[in-house]
Amino acid sequence: MSVQNPDFYAFGEFRIDTRKRLLLRNGQAIALTPKAFDTLLYLVKNRGLVIGKDDLMAAVWPDTVVEENNLNQNISTLRRTLGESRGENRYIATVPGTGYRFVADVLAESAEADVPAQKEPAAPPPESGRRQWLFPALAGLLIVVVIAGLAWWIASRRSHPVSSTGVHSLAVLPFQPLVPADHDEVLEMGMADTLITKLSNLNDVTVRPMALIRRFTDPSQDPAAVGRDLRVDAVLDGSIQKDSGRVRITVRLVRTSDGKQLWSSRYDERAGDIFVVQDSISERVANEVAGKLTSEEQALLRKRYTASPEAYDLYLKANYFWEKRSREATQRAIDYFHQALERDPNYALAWVGLANCYSTMPISTDVPSWEAFPKAREAALRALAIDDTLAEAHVSLAYIHFFYDWNWDASSTEYQKAIEINPNDSAAHWGYALLLSSLGRHDQGVSEIDKALQLEPLWPMTGALKGHILFQARRYPDAVAYLQKTLELDDNFWITQIELGKNYEAEGQYEKALESFRRARDLSGGISETLSLIGDTYARSGHRAEAEKTLQELKAMADRTYVPPYHFALLCHGLGDSKATFAWLEKARDERDVHMVFLSVDPKWDDLRSDPRFIDLVKLKPI
Repeated sequence: MSVQNPDFYAFGEFRIDTRKRLLLRNGQAIALTPKAFDTLLYLVKNRGLVIGKDDLMAAVWPDTVVEENNLNQNISTLRRTLGESRGENRYIATVPGTGYRFVADVLAESAEADVPAQKEPAAPPPESGRRQWLFPALAGLLIVVVIAGLAWWIASRRSHPVSSTGVHSLAVLPFQPLVPADHDEVLEMGMADTLITKLSNLNDVTVRPMALIRRFTDPSQDPAAVGRDLRVDAVLDGSIQKDSGRVRITVRLVRTSDGKQLWSSRYDERAGDIFVVQDSISERVANEVAGKLTSEEQALLRKRYTASPEAYDLYLKANYFWEKRSREATQRAIDYFHQALERDPNYALAWVGLANCYSTMPISTDVPSWEAFPKAREAALRALAIDDTLAEAHVSLAYIHFFYDWNWDASSTEYQKAIEINPNDSAAHWGYALLLSSLGRHDQGVSEIDKALQLEPLWPMTGALKGHILFQARRYPDAVAYLQKTLELDDNFWITQIELGKNYEAEGQYEKALESFRRARDLSGGISETLSLIGDTYARSGHRAEAEKTLQELKAMADRTYVPPYHFALLCHGLGDSKATFAWLEKARDERDVHMVFLSVDPKWDDLRSDPRFIDLVKLKPI
């Protein structure tokens, strides 16, 4: 017989007290935010049913409009609280593309099973005597709340005590050679990159990405000073040498506030045992900075993506060239990723690396979309088939859905999966921000890019993308101010120069725009987008002859290499050639030019938005 309006729901080792709004494990209260509790209670009440995300958000936030990411964060919190490992569905199962389902057996109970029956009062207390029972009742309630709070605090301290080091952010610096003459940049960078990947699985510690720490290679540098530059609480500093089949490593953890060494160790192992050394270092550092680890964190720290030292060495070489981002370096990275996969076809991270190389080439190196993206998709799907808990693989697939498939829903789903798996994945946040802004949801895009900036405040790419989103939102002064600040981090980052130039041009500051675009052209090695923007600026500022000349340069470039049709369309539009503009835009649509995803929001096209031909072009059809 079912219990009407139950006071308790029991499942596994957990129990929900609906009256006190508490989640208990073996009788001890567990801390949950009110909305996380509401999410769990709604799922449990509707156990066995597939609950759509929209329905769940409407139930938990009935009077508020919220982003789907709020729900994803609650689900992620609940899974950690319930002790579910990644890919495990003991309690909450994800129904791809739809929502969630509570799958555990649930026992509904009434309070009568817990407390003896009591006599009901003959009549409610009279008005004159209400204070006599009101104050004791409130006092009793306060005692219950205090006891429950104390129980939660004790339980949380036992399950995950706070680290005494006070470290909440960390940077792993490039390793130095033990012997300067034996300098091996690939190994030194690769060791740091591997430890960054492992330590990024910590829930309560932010780890700076590889892109930020690559430049800190000076052997005489002060680790504490570098840590202050990177705005982190501690740095992991080490040296490494491979010699005669052995690997020798010295490593130390340094607090940046005072330069105090928190921990150090030395290793001298066979080269084939480098994975054991990496596990040992990451676990020791994690225990120092994060206190007692959850079972999930421990498992992720020990996770190895390959057992082949040869495949690992080739992966390190591939990543080394991939970080350079030039067309030649990217091709070398692709070659090394393929070699790594020949040694270990189940190396999921290598498949992700391969997908990233292919998917970014059409934007950064003038490679046709049809040539790169099918290969990127194959690699991303191979990675997910091997390990669908890789946030990086979901980000890569989301990127493909956005720039090539023009499937906004699929892209959004993959980005949100990545964020659910790893809320600290900055690439997931800035990729999702770009998608939101390109759909006209600029405020949400700014909010999401700010989350990425909290994780990567010093990486120029994140700052450049915020400038891009502010440009699409027509917030030109804000964009200029932010991009100028971003250039202080790295004035040689050509994407920042492009975004600054676009905002200058929108404000009518044509000379400044030309200066930024020329700088971007020189820094990028002459990518065709910079030439298109230079010509467009000439045309809009009344220098038609210079614009015509630039168009001829762009055509000459197209005789030597592929030039995206979108760039021709932009320059022809600036020159007022409507026929050529629409011809090039139609070609860009047919070739699935990656730049077409910005067509509906890019301010440069605002004067065409009422044209039926343009309205038709904006309706990009997904694959």
